[in-house]
Amino acid sequence: MRKLGIMAFVIGSGVIALPIVAAASDTVRTRIAAYRELGAAFKSANDGLRGDPQTVLLQQAARQIRNAAKQQYSLFPAGSGPQSGVKTAAKAAIWTNPAKFKASQDAFAKQADTFQKAVASGNAANMRAEVRKLGATCKACHDMYRVASE
Repeated sequence: MRKLGIMAFVIGSGVIALPIVAAASDTVRTRIAAYRELGAAFKSANDGLRGDPQTVLLQQAARQIRNAAKQQYSLFPAGSGPQSGVKTAAKAAIWTNPAKFKASQDAFAKQADTFQKAVASGNAANMRAEVRKLGATCKACHDMYRVASE
C-alpha cells in the first residue's frame, strides 16, 4: 500500500510539472515570434527610408513597431526566464531587476511613439533621426538583457 502512495505522488507530480514546463516554453516561443516580427518591422522601416521615403511602408512599419512596444510588457512573465529550464536568450536580470527592465521597455515604447509621429509628419530627415534613436533603444536593451549569440 505504501508503494502505491509514493507512485501516485510521483505520477501526480509529473502531471502537475508538465503544464508548467509547457507554459514556459510556450511563453518563450511567443516571445521569440513577437520579437522576430518586431525585427521584420524595423527592417521594413529602414528599407522604407532608403532613397525617397516609402510612406505606406513606413506607416505600416511604424504601426507594427508601436503595437509591439505595447505588447512587450506581457512577454516576460515570472517563470519564463532561464530558471525555467527552457532555452532562452533572456538574461535573469530581467526578473531580478524588473524596475530597471521596465524602464528600458518604457524607453523603447516612448521612442516607438516618437518614430510613428515622425513618420506621420512626412519629414524624411526627422524619420531617419528617430529610427536611429529607436534602434539605439533596441541595442541598449539587448546589451543589458539578452545573452550574446555566439
